Amino acid sequence: MGKNWRDVKEALEKEIDKIWFEEPLEVTMSKHGVFPSGAGTKGKYFGNLLFLVADTQAMGWWTIEPAMYAALDDELFTLEHCKRMFKYLTVHMAKLMGAELPPNCPGPWLNLPKVWSFCQDIVDSFETITTKEDLKDLIWSWENYINRLNRWFYLVFPWELGNTMDRVEEGHLEYLKGLLTRSADSNTSAD
Repeated sequence: MGKNWRDVKEALEKEIDKIWFEEPLEVTMSKHGVFPSGAGTKGKYFGNLLFLVADTQAMGWWTIEPAMYAALDDELFTLEHCKRMFKYLTVHMAKLMGAELPPNCPGPWLNLPKVWSFCQDIVDSFETITTKEDLKDLIWSWENYINRLNRWFYLVFPWELGNTMDRVEEGHLEYLKGLLTRSADSNTSAD
């Protein structure tokens, strides 16, 4: 027999309490560019931070949370449908964020081993869940955990880099078009 869902919920709640006001180690490592897995592009970790913000948002309040709650509240979806839906929506993302795949990935890919571990524990506890209300109770704790991580990653993301990315206004587009036209004209006259 697998884990009991109530034990998994309790472990999630303890972790939520632990990280509510104290930045989790996983977030601290990520914001400083420490990725033992080697994740990153050309030695840079900006993309990792972007994915940590975006993927925890998708796993939480933006995509999976509303979809799961809608299915759990829909009488056409059975408990088994909802369990499968959780697996289909969540497992692949949790694995990417927190699994180790030696030898090429010697550490949790995006520094979130607890996300992967909790996700596996939830799936492992499914046989002890006998009502949609119980599953909803467990999902509530899971989503609070994921949403809290998302808030931390959102907080540490280097948003100030956006100050260099001015929106292009219509007048500037006309100026750029003029440059292209002049460039094409000068290339034609050189022939």
